[in-house]
Amino acid sequence: MERGIENFAGVIIENDNGEILLVRKIDDYAYAIPWCRVRPGQTLHHCLRERVRDLTGLTIHPVFIGPNEHIEETSHFISFDHVARVNGNTHHYQRDDLDYLWVRPEDLNTVPLVPLTRKVLAQYRQKST
Repeated sequence: MERGIENFAGVIIENDNGEILLVRKIDDYAYAIPWCRVRPGQTLHHCLRERVRDLTGLTIHPVFIGPNEHIEETSHFISFDHVARVNGNTHHYQRDDLDYLWVRPEDLNTVPLVPLTRKVLAQYRQKST
């Protein structure tokens, strides 16, 4: 069954120390940047702001950095990636079903990541250097 192309928006959240916020469901193995599935009639920024608020309690102002494509045998995703900066390196919002991790960019290879998140972060780091 063909599903077509699915559209997502992702956001790399960086703190003052240059660390990146990763989130995972407690039952999942791998971490990811916060993301949302874009619905018809919804802007990318609204989607991200609402999703990040739900996941982390943070208020962000995402800045678009570019698209990313991920093709597998039965799926095709386009991610409209953003970056947002926040003050501090902690947040007090917690959800029982989520685990949060602040990671320095040089330590990303030691963390289990969702493949698309690894790709997005590698491309972002390459553009930043």
